[in-house]
Amino acid sequence: MTVYGTGSAQSFPLQGLVQAPEDEGLQQAVEALAAAGGESVAAILLYGSHVQNSSPDRFSAYDFLLIADSYRSFFRSLVAGGHHGKPVWVLTALSHILPPNIISFDPGQVDGPGAKAAVITPRHFRRALGPHSLDHFLKGRVVQKLALVWSRGPEEEKVVYSALREARDGIVRWVRPFLRGDFDLERFAETLLRVSYRGEIRPESPGRVDQVFQSQREILMAIGEESLEAAVERGEALRVPGGYRWAKAPGKTSRMVYSLYFSLSKARAFFRWFKYIVTFEAWVEYITRKIERRAGFVVEVTERERRWPLIFLWPKMFRVLAAVKRADEGLPPNDGGASA
Repeated sequence: MTVYGTGSAQSFPLQGLVQAPEDEGLQQAVEALAAAGGESVAAILLYGSHVQNSSPDRFSAYDFLLIADSYRSFFRSLVAGGHHGKPVWVLTALSHILPPNIISFDPGQVDGPGAKAAVITPRHFRRALGPHSLDHFLKGRVVQKLALVWSRGPEEEKVVYSALREARDGIVRWVRPFLRGDFDLERFAETLLRVSYRGEIRPESPGRVDQVFQSQREILMAIGEESLEAAVERGEALRVPGGYRWAKAPGKTSRMVYSLYFSLSKARAFFRWFKYIVTFEAWVEYITRKIERRAGFVVEVTERERRWPLIFLWPKMFRVLAAVKRADEGLPPNDGGASA
């Protein structure tokens, strides 16, 4: 069942879950991905710049979150169709280590954007969005604007909506330690986004947070209001003139616990990169292109770095990230920076 652009999310009201953009290339990419994954594909969500309207260009890949009944069945179908060159058993095994796997996918469109998909089972999906998640990887993506672009049927949609609802209700828990005193809705929404980015390693300027916030301001405020009103009903937050206040001020312990949580999230994000070397084909080209688009640096990758990325490319990537930060702060680049 294709739900592209149908607005089926209205059957389960959830702020930030919107209809898919009217994009013929997107529809073709969704249908190609669903077909490539076979019968195990339960639902596909669109996130990222193509649904957020945060400056996607013709090279910006479609970002999909694909929920599959079985990792083995999904990757068996993908490999059998010639859409991935790695062995099925390797992809399946890696799916259980720091899930999800992220794969590249070629929709077969001439001069159109490619696609990448985070592949996860319903069980891992619910765990990643629940209160005891081990990191912020999926939460950081589903607390922004999303579109349900494909589903197998109503039951699969309910699973998606239920997990998203739990993630949205939990926003207050991880924003609260970093927001003190009285605050209005806009401040809560901006803090939500900034705190969420603490669990990421991003090859782009930190100023990207401002761009994303401005492009999604109304949606983020609606998501924030939904979460805050739920907190008010639970007695965790109070309405005050001009905004809100926590019923109990967050203490140092709470801030330390969630600072550790986001540090661990960033560490797990770092170790995922080693997995992407296997699961994400042509990952070097993707990451360098992303850096050049977002940060404005030309990244030259030598043949030696391409052949032995774990030894020679990682040091350059860290220099690139440092150069991005320095540029955002208005500082001159160090010698041997991004274009080295």
